[in-house]
Amino acid sequence: MSTSVMPFSVPAHGLEITGSVPAIDHHSHAAYVRPGEKLATFDSLETEIAAGYVESRIPADAYQQFVRANRAGDHAAAAALADRHRIPALRDEARDLYRTTAFDRALTLGCDALYGSGSREAQLASARTRLEDYRSLYDDALTASTTRMVLTDVPDLDPHEWPVERYRQIARIDPYMFPFGHDPYGGRGFDAQRFADILSEKLTVELAVDGRDSPHATLGEYREFVARSLRRRVDAGVVGFKIVSAYLRTLHFEHVDVVDARAAYDALRTAPAGSTQPVARKQLSDYLVSEIAHLAVEWELPVQIHSGIGHSEPGLRIANANPLLLEEFLNTPSLNRLRVVLIHGGYPYASQLGALAHSLGNVYLDYSWMPYLHSHLTVRVLQEWLEFLPAHKVAYGTDTAHPEIHVGATLLAREALETVLQQGLSARIWTAAQTSMLAERVLGGNVAELYGLPR
Repeated sequence: MSTSVMPFSVPAHGLEITGSVPAIDHHSHAAYVRPGEKLATFDSLETEIAAGYVESRIPADAYQQFVRANRAGDHAAAAALADRHRIPALRDEARDLYRTTAFDRALTLGCDALYGSGSREAQLASARTRLEDYRSLYDDALTASTTRMVLTDVPDLDPHEWPVERYRQIARIDPYMFPFGHDPYGGRGFDAQRFADILSEKLTVELAVDGRDSPHATLGEYREFVARSLRRRVDAGVVGFKIVSAYLRTLHFEHVDVVDARAAYDALRTAPAGSTQPVARKQLSDYLVSEIAHLAVEWELPVQIHSGIGHSEPGLRIANANPLLLEEFLNTPSLNRLRVVLIHGGYPYASQLGALAHSLGNVYLDYSWMPYLHSHLTVRVLQEWLEFLPAHKVAYGTDTAHPEIHVGATLLAREALETVLQQGLSARIWTAAQTSMLAERVLGGNVAELYGLPR
């Protein structure tokens, strides 16, 4: 660990209740590099948040061409498009505008903790020197933020490089839900296409491990492969599953009979490449998500589900990510013991999340992502949830692959929780003992209990 990196100073930040509680980050992306991309320093975050700004100021086809050229490594074509459409200048404009947001505060806090206070350019130079030892940098971030463990959503996690004492893997089940890809996307932006590509690439990897280069001839054989692949990954260390399909389809998962699922599988398997088959694709993914959810019940694994907004780029349809669309799925009697965690506050549906967690004993919530997107809203949401729900229902998380944001988001998550607990203590909603218990549970105890991790 770098000698300049120290845990949060409780007196300095006034975190009397939350400051010294060892945390477990329920939702991280530590160790994640997107397929086709290289590990990048924190300035890539500023490029990412500028995507929506850039997309809205150049022709739609030019934006698609620019993203595709970058992903293909065609630097000459990307540079020509960037020059023609002033993309660097647009990114600079977006960065300046985002300097007023909670995101910039989180980034500043994290950079100051890991690289020392100074200019952003000097901090970036320090970050670049540490790219070769990214694990050590993330370890420093955990130490600086008093985080003892993260659950990280990554395609693969090497336990030798990322030891299980601090890093545990969450596996997306979405690649298995779409064995024949996705219908062509005709909307704005590139975010939906990016997710479709990532999921398809991961399924290709898992099929190859099973000795195949394409999905099976029958649904029954494919279903057996899914169970076999997921079991192998669980045996290798996966502690929970995740569903990110709101980026690509509605969260309205319906019951589909095996006969209809088989017909959908056969239709998609024999359909011409690039054909549009929305009904069959939904039926098949509905069926497969139910099958995998029942495996999660059998194996006693929690399932995280994305709801609410996506990245700051068009793609995800927010109405399709309304958590109330999950009611039919969550009310399946045979899934009553499926531990479901609705993640990162589901903005703008935070109250709907609270209602679902109140109504269904197997539904839990986390407020990852929120601390570095919202400030006062995080406090208001936590007030609503913690006064309304029992103590075991809410967990903290960061939702980041960047150590700088991990540090900043964790501090802001602690600050928001501290504010709520102090206000509740003053209003005599909770006793001092109850605020201490809530701090321990929200910052780590509930996650340890849900996933069977060491307390």
